Formats: sequence, C-alpha cells, structure tokens
Amino acid sequence: MSAELERLIDRYLDELVEDSPVSATWFGIHDRDGELGDYSAAALEEENARKKRLLADVEALDLTEASTDALIDAVILRATLRSSIFHHEELRESERVPSDYIYAGLSGMNLLLTRNFAPLPERARSLLSRLRQIPGVLASMKENVTNPPAVFARVGIEGARGGIAFVESVLPALGEEVPELASDLETAGTAAAEAFEDAATHLERLEEASDAPFHVGREKYEWMLANVHLLDLDSDELIGIGRNVLSETREKLAEVAGEIDPERGWHDILEELKLDHPSGDELRHRYDSEMQRARDFVRDKDLVTIPEDETLEVIDTPVFYRAILPYAAYSSAGPFESEQRGQFYVTPVNRDLPEDQQERQLRGHGSHTIPVIALHEGYPGHHLQITRSNIGRHKMRKITWSTVFGEGWALYCEEMMREAGFYTDAEARLSQLKENTWRAARVVVDASLQRGEMTVEDAIQFMMDEASLERVNATAEVRRYCGSPTQPMSYTIGKLAILDIRKRFEEAAGESFDLKAFHDRLMDLGNLPPRLAEVSLGLRSADELRSFL
Repeated sequence: MSAELERLIDRYLDELVEDSPVSATWFGIHDRDGELGDYSAAALEEENARKKRLLADVEALDLTEASTDALIDAVILRATLRSSIFHHEELRESERVPSDYIYAGLSGMNLLLTRNFAPLPERARSLLSRLRQIPGVLASMKENVTNPPAVFARVGIEGARGGIAFVESVLPALGEEVPELASDLETAGTAAAEAFEDAATHLERLEEASDAPFHVGREKYEWMLANVHLLDLDSDELIGIGRNVLSETREKLAEVAGEIDPERGWHDILEELKLDHPSGDELRHRYDSEMQRARDFVRDKDLVTIPEDETLEVIDTPVFYRAILPYAAYSSAGPFESEQRGQFYVTPVNRDLPEDQQERQLRGHGSHTIPVIALHEGYPGHHLQITRSNIGRHKMRKITWSTVFGEGWALYCEEMMREAGFYTDAEARLSQLKENTWRAARVVVDASLQRGEMTVEDAIQFMMDEASLERVNATAEVRRYCGSPTQPMSYTIGKLAILDIRKRFEEAAGESFDLKAFHDRLMDLGNLPPRLAEVSLGLRSADELRSFL
C-alpha cells in the first residue's frame, strides 16, 4: 500500500473517531468513551465538509503503480466517503431520521455495559457522562428534525420509549453494582428519562402532521446500488431477481412439503411447525445450545478456520432495540478490541402482551428455525466472518462494512451448512427454505418501497403472504426497511454473488479445489463488496478498479 493512501485511511479513522465517539467505542478505541459528540446542525455540516475535503484528496491520489490490494482499499475509502456525503446531502438523514439521535445515546451506553474492556466502575463513569449528555443530543434532534416521514417518527417514538425503559430497568441495577455512582446515575437518569419522554411527545406531534415521503426514489436508490455496493444492476433487474428467487424457492418448498405430508401444502405445514417452539423461559438457552452445536460442527467438519481466543455469548436483546429486532441479531466485537467477544441478541417475549400475542411472538422462534438462525448469526456466519476480518491485516476493511458481502456470506452459510449435514430432516429444510423466502421477499419490498410503489401496509402484507411472517414481526421488519434503503436486498443478492464466486473459483481450481481453503481465502479478504472480492481472487481484472477512482 502507498504511504499516502495509508495516511488518508488513518485520517479517515481519526476524523470518524472525532466526529462519532460512539463509533470509536464500537471500534474498540476508548479515548472518548465519556462523550456522545456534537449533533448540532453546524457540527454535522462541518463533519460533512471534512469528508468532502478528504474525498478530494483520495481522488487526487496517484495510484498508477499501486498494488491490487491498495487499489481495492482506495475504492472502498472513496465509496465510503461518497456514501456518507450522499446520505447527508441527498437523503438529508440528519433532518429526517430522529432515531439516529436517540440510538446514539442508547447505543453509546449499551456498549459500555456489554463490552467488558475495562473494570465496571470505569465504564460506569463513562456511561454516567454520556447519560448526562442525552438531553443535549435530543435537543439537537428537535431542532434539526422538523418534518420526518411518519414511519421514521414512529421508529423514533418507540426508541425514545425504549430509552425510558432503559433508564428505569438498567440504571438501578448498575447503581447497585457501583454504589458510589448510584445517586448521580439516578439524578442523570431522571433528566434523561424526561428528555426521552419529551422527544417521544414531540415526535408524536410530528408523526400526526407529517406529509414527508419515506422513499428515496428510483434515481437515488440506483445510485446507491452502483456507488455504495458496486453492483451492476438496476432496480428493475433487482426486483426481477427477487421474484425469481421467490418463485424457485416456492417450488422447492412444495417439493419438501410433499415429503412431509403429500396431503397438505407448505403454508399449512409451516404454520403447524410454528407451534413447535421453546417456551419463553427456554428461548435464550435454546439459541445458546444451537450456537455451540454449530461451532462444534464447523470445527469437526473442517469447513473454515475458527480463530483462537474468539468467544460468542448469547444475551437478551437490550430493551431499546426490541421494537426493531423482533427475533435475534448479532453484535460483533470491535475491530481494535483485544478480546474478540461477540454478542448474540435474543429478543425475549414481551410479558406485557396478552398471552395470545406472546404465543404469536414465540412462533417466530420455531424449533426447526433456530438452528438456521444460530448458524447465520454465529458459526460460520456473521460472528466468524467479522472476527476473521477484525484480526486481519486490512485496516480499511476492518472499519467499513459491505452489507452485500456480510449478509450474503451469512445466507450462503445456511445452504452450505445444510449441504454439509448440519441439519438433515425435511422439517428443518422446509424452515430453511422459508427463511430464504423472507430474504428474497426483502429484495422485492426494498426496491418497491424506495421507488414509492409500495406503501408500508402493502409491504407488511407482502411479507406476511410471501414470507409467512407474523404481523407484529412483519411490521417491525418493514419499519426498518423504510429507513435503510438497499440494506434489505443485501442478503439474497450477496448470497448469489458468493455462490457465483465459489463456482468460478472451483472451475478454475479443478480437482485441486478445497472448500475450506476457499472459505479461508474469502474470509481473509475482509469486509468488501463482492465485485472487489472477485478482483482480489483473480476472477476480474484489477484494471477495472480505476473506473471507480
């Protein structure tokens, strides 16, 4: 790598830490753990201006003699900066997305609680400092966000209510653990809870009066496909792929359902399988057990190298995330943390709901589906892939994330692990195919929502009909899709890209092809768009990278 490119990557990281102390904590850089950052409009404009200056310097680089790795990192840096500027200037997220402000504080505190990088009293003091800054961040939200789309306001409202729950449920327990801070935590928590309540009330008024569309439109959506994900697809082609995968998967579902019971269709069988689930009290333990089984299977079958000293713990989803994480989710260790300890969130049943609604929530955790989710999020899915990237040598790929590569890898693992024998019964195969319909349906919904061709209710109904989601879970999913254009399509599109890379790599290797060696080489590339992985693996010419610079 050229010294000048390395200097610009370091500058990018330094400026990111300066602008976003919460991101710094997530990365494993702990110099600013007591800060949340400045969210005023003026500060956000200056942050954007710094990114534009850095982008200009990246684009001025002379990379004539650069190595392939250097070209790849330069493309990633340029794409990351262009994406950030686009989100600020074109999507105007600081004016439209109230949850960004709300989750900054909540995530910043949660990281300090759940990552054991320092003694608890030290982390608690940093948390107290961040807690005291929450009213100021929420004041900036009220000043900056004046007409959010109604669905964005609703997500913000639920996040703010989650903030109140955090203050009421988490801080007292922390005060018991660190009694010397108990009084200060209570005082600051009261002020934060009042600020969250005020924010929720404010957003309820904005939600009622909102006339702002949530969708970004075809042109902006396709800009993101080309310039963020480096995909050579337009949105029509994307929707066509999603519908084709849905159709193919439904055919497979009908075939497997026939093996289980020729007299019933797959919808009916899946509905019955939903009744086979752990109890609310057993839920987290079941995921933990399946996670360990997946890890042992990957090791015993020698499918990919598991690094030494990595760990993965299964915990309850933080209260303020539960509105947008209906099932389970993975939170990785930071790339610069000395301990690579990931966390697997399992969303508990909401005990405040009536029993019939609790039962419907549990149906999203079918006993035949949990093994698929566990391998997707843990081994050899997200946890293993991100851990491998974190301990790798590519700094730029440690601090950026290609959703197409990352989500595609995890979905690819679902099929690969089935082929390797991790689950063999027809019921588990049916459940895995149902999960595939969910990801394929996301492709159609993502593009259709963002082009303005689906309403929120249309999308919810589509996810219920095509992916067999319960309404409560479909609603949470679609609300997230509205605010994350191009992310929902990443799973299926990324899986197809990785399957294509594997096929071409295997054809080139011939009889010498080794699956583990392929997986290890792919993992060693770090987090990068599949198009760049093809270049690194010699399946594309490095010369075409210059068109992105």
